Amino acid sequence: MLGQCLCGSVQVEANIHIDQIAVCHCSMCRKWGGGPSLTVEVIDHLKMTGEKLIGKYASSEWAARYFCKNCGTNLYYKLNERNYYNLNAQLFDLPEQAKIHLEIYADHKPAYYPFLSSAKQLTEQDVINLFSSGN
Repeated sequence: MLGQCLCGSVQVEANIHIDQIAVCHCSMCRKWGGGPSLTVEVIDHLKMTGEKLIGKYASSEWAARYFCKNCGTNLYYKLNERNYYNLNAQLFDLPEQAKIHLEIYADHKPAYYPFLSSAKQLTEQDVINLFSSGN
């Protein structure tokens, strides 16, 4: 599937789960994007153009966040030690049947934005356990 940032300077081609959106409610994601982060996971075949305009912010010891230096669009979140990417879902024209399948840091979700999804919810500790287990 093809996607791009707001200005079109960075284009992304990837095989993604086009009908499965993950939501992160952690404070970093909310500060980074002004609300919960909506992402799609890369299955394989990740190709980007406009690499010179991709900026990187090392947001933690284990991951970094990438953005377009031209328009500021959040592009993706990547684990440092793994070939694991979560792309901004809004880079793509997702189908109407796309649904939230997972909410992480659900215990950090503020009360002022209720979600109506019945997606699986992982707490902060669940996420730490998952990423530190080597899976």
